[in-house]
Amino acid sequence: MAASKLLAWTTALIAGVLAYFSLVLSANISIQYLWLLAAAAAFGLLSRSLFVRLEHEKLLARLGSLWGSKGEIEKRRDFSEIDDYFRLVSVPNAGFVIDDRTWEDLNGNLVFARIDRTLTAYGQQYLYALLRTPVFSEGELERRSALIGLFQAEPGIREKVQTILAKVGRDDAHRAISFLIDPPQISGLSFGWLHNLLAFLAAAGIMSAVVSPELSAATVIPVFITNLFIHNRVQKKIEGYFHLVRALRKLVYFGRRLASVEAEALASFNAKLKTALGETTTFMRYSSRIGLESADPIMGSILQYISILFLLDVRGFNRTVQLIRRHRSALLAVYECVAELDALLAVASYRESLAYYCEPVLKRSQGAGHKLAGEDMYHPLIQDPVPNSLTVGAQGILVTGSNMSGKSTFLRTVALNALFAQTIYTCLAKSYRSLFLKLFTSIGRSDNIIEGKSYYLVEAQSILRIIKAIDAETETAIMAVFDELYRGTNSEERIKAGCRVLKHVVRSGTIILAATHDLELTKLLEPDYVNYHFREQVGEHGLEFDYTLKPGPSQTRNAIALLRLLGYPEAITD
Repeated sequence: MAASKLLAWTTALIAGVLAYFSLVLSANISIQYLWLLAAAAAFGLLSRSLFVRLEHEKLLARLGSLWGSKGEIEKRRDFSEIDDYFRLVSVPNAGFVIDDRTWEDLNGNLVFARIDRTLTAYGQQYLYALLRTPVFSEGELERRSALIGLFQAEPGIREKVQTILAKVGRDDAHRAISFLIDPPQISGLSFGWLHNLLAFLAAAGIMSAVVSPELSAATVIPVFITNLFIHNRVQKKIEGYFHLVRALRKLVYFGRRLASVEAEALASFNAKLKTALGETTTFMRYSSRIGLESADPIMGSILQYISILFLLDVRGFNRTVQLIRRHRSALLAVYECVAELDALLAVASYRESLAYYCEPVLKRSQGAGHKLAGEDMYHPLIQDPVPNSLTVGAQGILVTGSNMSGKSTFLRTVALNALFAQTIYTCLAKSYRSLFLKLFTSIGRSDNIIEGKSYYLVEAQSILRIIKAIDAETETAIMAVFDELYRGTNSEERIKAGCRVLKHVVRSGTIILAATHDLELTKLLEPDYVNYHFREQVGEHGLEFDYTLKPGPSQTRNAIALLRLLGYPEAITD
């Protein structure tokens, strides 16, 4: 890169020197020295191409440094914008999505940030929606896997796609999806026929100057004044949307660039993209008329008067909105194609950052096998995780153990691997087999002060939503994860209610994982649940945990020992 930089600056210097001597010598000796300007121009063009190449090399170096990098990549993440595609497209159209409670229980935003290596706002939104929308089609998951594998195995193709996506930009893009799904209804645009008539009169007035300048002036001046009034009145309402139109134009432009990247694994993908792009030609033509004065700062004033005279912004925006409504499906397809490539590139990079991973084996019915079997599964947010294995058969899983021993983290580990299996087709495990699942959790909750709900009420409502989902589901298996059922109430009712709920939900079509401090449940729930536990010991440095799942119920407790280690008075701890 240093050699390229030196060569680029050298040719630029030569171009400048040649141009200088050409002008000096032609002015003082002979005009023939102006021919040196041709050489200066040639070196100038060469210098420009070298600088373009240098920027490309810098971009590749930056992208290469991020590829497969460990940990979270720092970038701006505003989840009120990132969730737009999920809220506007996925929720209305998908059969099942990960609900807010489950997403929060699994620290979904933090998990998303760890995976997020996207280059565009569109890819960021799509990746978020992808993680919250499990699919139940093995063919769709294998299609995603093929694209992810392509980016892992073919650096040349990956770099072509990355360099295109890196130029799409982020600033104006997050809200483009809401503009695409629901373009605004602007008062004043309903008189499109009048705006077209006035533009026609302006053009006719200018052309009439050939015959009669007086007639031309008598036509153009009042039309300009009328259009100035319309422009100022309507412009205030629509100019706030111009950046969104430009964002969609940019999306279509770079979509065309992506469609030209050739690879066998991209054939069907590119066919879909090209079909959608074929319907965007008229949109691109009319949207190019919007905001001309801001697009060219040098000619801005002249272009502004032209825009006013012919109502280019008003008419162009009106027509553009009509075209968006008419071709929404095609524009949305372009959006999804560009966004999906970016999202799957991020997943491919994430795979490269992992110590190990596997692609899951998913099935629709249990048959004679297990409902779920994961070997050495680990949590994506823990720096040095302790892997654990689990096999789930006909019975539920009940996990006991002391405070901080790893119960909740283990529940989240299994749930996240189940989620990853049906979204990014990548499990943080050495092997993973499972039924296709609908995932629900009830892990952690606090009082809802705003709505005036106690911890217990919030928790009870959360558990009820899972019970209703299990009772209503007849086709797809459900994974339900419970952590400390009814911890917000007294021990007697907590144990009774928890026992009844866990007995009610365990059945052939469910995978139930539950953690509890109530050792009484280990006896009450036999033989419907298999017991596991996490263990700790008191060492010279205090409580020590190995975070390894062990069979059977817990035999130890550490609550009082922890108080003693914290320095509570002996009158309390004894």
